Amino acid sequence: MEEFDALEVIARTKGKVEMDNVPTGQKLFPMWGWLTAVTYLLEFVLWQVFHGEWCLWLWIAIPLVGLPLMYIIIHRDHERTHIRTHESRLVLDYWIFAACVFGAGGFLFGFLGVYEVAENPLICLLIGIGAFITGEVVRFRPMIVGGLAGSGLGVVSFILQGDLWIYQILCIVVVAVVSLIIPGYLFENSLKHGI
Repeated sequence: MEEFDALEVIARTKGKVEMDNVPTGQKLFPMWGWLTAVTYLLEFVLWQVFHGEWCLWLWIAIPLVGLPLMYIIIHRDHERTHIRTHESRLVLDYWIFAACVFGAGGFLFGFLGVYEVAENPLICLLIGIGAFITGEVVRFRPMIVGGLAGSGLGVVSFILQGDLWIYQILCIVVVAVVSLIIPGYLFENSLKHGI
């Protein structure tokens, strides 16, 4: 009987250690991915229909919806809400930096009317690089590959200038799917099945 109790304590302790190593909010990748993909797809469609400058400001919905959702997801996961490793802090710091660049760049390039020159490709690059860094930290190959693909698409989107600039928005949609949504669901699935 004591032997069974000792094995149960070891199993619980092992499970607790494994849970401590799982990044908080693994549902955030798909959430941000869907929010980004749907918003930019809607922006692209509305631009095709109305050709109004206001269509290009729909990206503001991403932080307005995403930040409260992120807060809910992280606080639902209250068992692992604090950051335990230096690598986790670096990843969080990168995503905070990327969010600040998205916001500041969006307003700056938007008010200057030159968002097509650099803002959209920059968004692709920052998402791709962030997914790559996160994949390296959590050692998850699909996230690394998705990040590299997203970064590559970001570089390609710089070529889409002139009359083709509107297709940069579709590049953001594809990057969100390839770098955030697909790797996010695969990562979530691998955590559930202990792969």
